[in-house]
Amino acid sequence: MQSPLLLDKYDAATLLAVTTRQLTRLVRNSELPCVRLPGGETRFDPDDLREWVESHKRPANGQRGGQ
Repeated sequence: MQSPLLLDKYDAATLLAVTTRQLTRLVRNSELPCVRLPGGETRFDPDDLREWVESHKRPANGQRGGQ
């Protein structure tokens, strides 16, 4: 079975391992990519969410990137 093209806030929050409240805050602050549907609902592209996670990764304490 193919996964849905866009996720609702519950599925997006599960994918990111955050609460829906945290997800809503990220969207409100324009920190997380989303799609606004004509009716005002918000949906999330799973590929955008994965890219967002990758762009926010930080090295562990005591480690330097590239070494």
